[in-house]
Amino acid sequence: MSARARRALTVLCACTALVCSSAGAAPESNQQLFEEGVKALQAGDHDKAIATFEALADRGETSPSASYDRGLAYLARVRGKAERPGDLGQAAAAFDETLLADPDDVDAQHAAELVRAEVARRRVRHDAPAEVQARPSLDRIVIGLAPEPFWEWGAIVSSLVLTAGLILRKAPRGPRHLAGLIATPIGLVCLLAFGALSAQARHIRRTTLPAVIVAPEAQMLDDNGAATGRDPVPEAARVELHEQRGSLVLIQYGGEEGWTHAASVRRLAASAESF
Repeated sequence: MSARARRALTVLCACTALVCSSAGAAPESNQQLFEEGVKALQAGDHDKAIATFEALADRGETSPSASYDRGLAYLARVRGKAERPGDLGQAAAAFDETLLADPDDVDAQHAAELVRAEVARRRVRHDAPAEVQARPSLDRIVIGLAPEPFWEWGAIVSSLVLTAGLILRKAPRGPRHLAGLIATPIGLVCLLAFGALSAQARHIRRTTLPAVIVAPEAQMLDDNGAATGRDPVPEAARVELHEQRGSLVLIQYGGEEGWTHAASVRRLAASAESF
């Protein structure tokens, strides 16, 4: 056998062994990845814990437990004096994800409040406004008073009241006619109100996504990426994400809308699935 043939055979054998080895190595399950993250967190290896929980999130398998522990990992790195820019925002995002999946999680609620309180204290030290959470716009406040199905059922009931009123108005003068005269305007007004609220709630659900600022500050820009001169959005602030164009995303913070860098915003994801 010539030297060239022996070299080709050696390369072929090495490649075959590598392929067989790769095929035989089963990828880690989400459960295994989660357990690795927990062990790293308990061992104080915050960087490894964060990397592991982020890898789990990248798989789209976010659970309340994984989100909460990811937040703890970022918070532990801050307390361990190894903080990186945006760590507090990442922690707040993780705790908010937990609450999206489990609104009754008191620990996650308390942790999110502590993170935002720390951001507020830091802003005061730098002579910046302490507010982290902006006051929602009026329509968000009203719609937030009840879940979307409530407004939908209100519109349905209102339409039935309006229909009954119109029918009863045609009755001869008497109690039924009077009831129709009363029910018709009430049903109409309620239908307009509940219908508008239901439509707006559905529009918000379909066109916006919850997100959190994960940078020390998110500059408000125009759609060309130029600075607008408006106050930046603070780290850990909850915002609504509308759309993305290249490296820019359109967000709503309180009653203001503006574009900012996509890297400054983390979209929240939630899953009811638990390990």
